[in-house]
Amino acid sequence: MHVPDPDRVNILLVDDQPAKLLSYEVILSILGENLIKANSAREALEHLLKTEVAVILLDVSMPELDGFELATMIREHPRFQKTAIIFVSAIQITELDSLRGYEAGAVDYVPVPVVPEVLRAKVRIFSELYRKTRQLERLNAELEQRVAERTAALEASAARLQESEQRRSLALAAGQMGSWDWDPRTGEVVWDSGQCRIFGVDPAEFKPTFESVKPFIQTDDLTRIEALMTAGLPASGTFQTEVRIIRPDGDVRWCICAGAVTSDPEGPQPRSLDGVVRVSGVTIDITGRKRAEEALRFLNEQLEHRIDERTRERETALAQLFEAQKIDTIGQLTGGVAHDFNNLLMAVLGSLELLKKRLPAEDARSQRLIDNAVQGAERGAALTQRLLAFARRQELKPESIDVGGLVSGMEDLLTRAIGPGISLSKDLPADLPLVRADGNQLELAILNLAVNARDAMPSGGALSVVGREHRTLPNDPATPRELPASAYVRLEVSDTGIGMDEATLARATEPFFTTKGPGKGTGLGLSMVQGLAAQSGGAMTVVSEPGRGTKVVLWLPQAEPEQAGAAEPDSGQASRDAASVSHQLTVLVVDDDLLVSAGTAAMLEDLGHRVIEANSGAEALDTLAEQGQAVDVVITDHAMPGMTGLELARRIRDAHPTLPVILASGYTDMQDLAAYGDVPRLAKPFRQSELAAVLPAARDRRAPEFRPGELASSG
Repeated sequence: MHVPDPDRVNILLVDDQPAKLLSYEVILSILGENLIKANSAREALEHLLKTEVAVILLDVSMPELDGFELATMIREHPRFQKTAIIFVSAIQITELDSLRGYEAGAVDYVPVPVVPEVLRAKVRIFSELYRKTRQLERLNAELEQRVAERTAALEASAARLQESEQRRSLALAAGQMGSWDWDPRTGEVVWDSGQCRIFGVDPAEFKPTFESVKPFIQTDDLTRIEALMTAGLPASGTFQTEVRIIRPDGDVRWCICAGAVTSDPEGPQPRSLDGVVRVSGVTIDITGRKRAEEALRFLNEQLEHRIDERTRERETALAQLFEAQKIDTIGQLTGGVAHDFNNLLMAVLGSLELLKKRLPAEDARSQRLIDNAVQGAERGAALTQRLLAFARRQELKPESIDVGGLVSGMEDLLTRAIGPGISLSKDLPADLPLVRADGNQLELAILNLAVNARDAMPSGGALSVVGREHRTLPNDPATPRELPASAYVRLEVSDTGIGMDEATLARATEPFFTTKGPGKGTGLGLSMVQGLAAQSGGAMTVVSEPGRGTKVVLWLPQAEPEQAGAAEPDSGQASRDAASVSHQLTVLVVDDDLLVSAGTAAMLEDLGHRVIEANSGAEALDTLAEQGQAVDVVITDHAMPGMTGLELARRIRDAHPTLPVILASGYTDMQDLAAYGDVPRLAKPFRQSELAAVLPAARDRRAPEFRPGELASSG
C-alpha cells in the first residue's frame, strides 16, 4: 500500500489549455511536490474543496470565469484566505490589471513565455513557506497539548492536595490540636496532652511555664509574641498568630496559636497584661499544610520553568527556520549573479586576449595596460568562484590530492600573502593519505585562511599548517556531528592572532560578515571554505579565543584506493590536443548574450576556424537544418531562455547523432551536469587556450547520451 509523503505539498495548476498544463507539470516536476491539474474554474474549485493546496498557479484568461473572478471566489472561502495564488498571463499586464490581480488575492505574476527557473523559484518559495508554516502549526499543537497535559496534572495534584488538606483538618481536630491556659498573675501554665504531643515533650516530665516554653519557639516569633502579650493585646480580647516550634528532636513544626483574653470585670479594658486574669487558647499544628504549600509552589515554579524552556525552544526553532530561508535565498541570488558576471568577464577576457595579440611587441606600455586589465578580470572570476563556493553551486572537479605537495607548491604564494612579519611552519607527514577534493578550490581555501590569519596578526606572529590522518567512529565526540564514520585527513590552519570572542565566532561563517572594516573584506572567505568542505563530503570547524589565536580545521575525505592509484592527466595533453586540429573547423556558437557570442567567435576565428553564430536554441536548430553536415562542432551556453543548452543538446542528438556538443556556462545546476554525462564543458570565463584545447576532445567523443525523463529533471 502506497503511503503519501506527509512533507510533500499540493500545487494546483489551473489552465484551460492542456498543452500549457503539461508544460507547467514538466517544469515543476523537479520540485518533487504533488501536482494537481484543472482545466476549468469549476474543476479547480472541486479540487480545492477536497484537498489542502499550498500554491495555485492560475491562468488569467479562461472561459466561464477568468483568473481574477476565480481568485476572488477562492479568497472568499475561509480555508483559502492565505493560499498563495500566482497568476500566469500571456498578454501584456497593465498597472490596472496588476492592481486588480493583487486585490483579487494574487501574490505574484509570471509572464508568458514562462522562464522555467523563475517559475520553479517562485513556486518553491511559496511551497516551502506553506510547508514550514504547517510544521510550526504542528509544533504549536504539540506544545499546547503538552501544556494542557501538564496543567491537567497540576490541577489533579492541587485537587489531591486539597483533599489531603481536608483529611488533615479532620485529623488535627481529632489529635493535632492542643489547648493551653495561662495565668499571668501567678505564672501558672496548664497544657493538655495534645499540646505536649505538638511540642514533642513527655507530660510526666515537662512542667510548662512561660519561661520553660521560650526555648521551643523560634527567636523571631518569640519576639513578636512577647510584644503582643506585654504591649499590644487587641481590644477585642482575641488574637491569632503563626509560630514555628523547634521540638527537642530538631523537627520544626508550623503552628497557629489562637487565644482569648479574660480580664478583671471590675478593672480597665486591658491593653497589656495589666488587668488580665487569664489567657486561654489552642495550638494547631499546620506543618502538613505548609509543606503542601511548599510542594505546590515548587510544582508551579517547575511548570513555569518548563513553559519558558519550551517557549525559548520554539523561538530558537523559528529563528533557525528564518535564517535557513534567508541563506537559501542569498545562495540562489549569488548563483545568478555569478552567472551574469561570468558572461561579462567572458567578453572582457576574450577581447583583451585578442587585442594583446594584435598589439606590437615593442609597445610595452600598452602590453602592460592589457596585462593589468586581464589580471583585474581574472580577480573578478576568482570572486565569482567564491560566490559559487558559498552558494555551493560551482562545479567541483574532485581528484586525488597530495595535501603536502599542494601546500609545498604554494609556499611561495603563502609567504608573499602573509608578509615578512609572520613566520610560516608546516607539519605534513610524507605518508599523509591522499584526499578527494578539487585542487584549485583547495588552494584557494588555504590561501583565504592564510589571508584571514594575516589580518588577525597586525603586529606579526606565526602561521602553522598541520595535516593528520583521522578515522572517525560512530558518535565520535572528536569529530563534527555531520560527518559519517569514515577515513579523513585533518588539515589545521592555526594562527597566534587576536582571536575572536563568542559573539564574533558564532557569526564567523555567515556570508558577507566581516570584521575587517569597510572596503577591506568581502565576508565570503570562511563561507567559501565551508562550502568547499561540505561539497567535498567533509566539514569545517573553527576554534578561537580572544588573545589566543584561531584554529580552522578542514575535514577532507581520504581518496579511495582506486582513486588514489588512478593516473594523473598529462599536463601537456591539452596543448597537444589543441595542436592536433590542423585544419579549419566550422563551429556553431550558441549564446543568448551577444557580447559573449561575439567574443567566442572572435577567438575561434583567430584560431583559423569558421564560425556561425546563433542567439537561441531554436535559431541553432534552424541553422543546423540549413547547413546540414557543414557544422563540425557546436558550442552552446546552458542557461538560455526558451531552450536550455541541455535541451538543445538532446535535440541535436536526435537530428545529428554524431555531431559533438560542448557546454559552456558560468553557472550550471549540479543535477543538470549529472544528467548531461561525461561531455566536454567550458567554465566561463574561459581563455583562448582552453577553447583550443577542448575542440579535439569534443571531436573524439560521441554526442551526449540522455536517459528517459532526463530532460524533465534538468529543467
